[in-house]
Amino acid sequence: MIEKYTFKIKKENIVFSYTKKQLEDLLEIEYLTSLKFESAKICSNVQKLCLNAARNGYLNKENVWFGCFYEKEISTHFVPDVYIKWIDPIKEYGLFANSDLPNRAYLGEYTGVIKKYNRLIDNKNSYLFEYHIGYKKSPYTIDAREKGSIIRFVNHSSKPNIVPLSVYLDGAMHLIFRTNRKIKKDEELTYDYGPNYWKKREKPIGD
Repeated sequence: MIEKYTFKIKKENIVFSYTKKQLEDLLEIEYLTSLKFESAKICSNVQKLCLNAARNGYLNKENVWFGCFYEKEISTHFVPDVYIKWIDPIKEYGLFANSDLPNRAYLGEYTGVIKKYNRLIDNKNSYLFEYHIGYKKSPYTIDAREKGSIIRFVNHSSKPNIVPLSVYLDGAMHLIFRTNRKIKKDEELTYDYGPNYWKKREKPIGD
């Protein structure tokens, strides 16, 4: 279904449309519409943990309610009206609104490869997101460095205009993003990476 969508990239103040294949070739990534597992064993383990969390009350009402509320967008791999643009060699690419966006607008799922977190290997990987199961941490992480959705291009800000939500749908947890206020056309979309991200990294100037 994702093949019917076009992805927008802005160059020299002109927004160009790209197919999924063209996007992948240009940005040297594999576009994932949904989460991918590093192995069949990890897939089975994560599914069991998610189902046990649902049965044992480890999920809060928001996990379940927002999963139902955004079911259509998650299931159809909704692509919002946004574009990718190169910013500079430090921030690299960023994600921007191509039209005005209302408050609480769904922006997409943070997809990637679910794998076990390896501290020695993954410390410098800037595209990892903890995979929480309800209010409990798990040994797994979502790695979007080489495979992921357009949400992987969202940069950090201490005053973010989008926020992540961990939701439960179809027996698994999903990490989705939505706006937390009205956003104007051409405004960059940002979220707060959190204190753990900056423990071993230099914080941005002025942040």
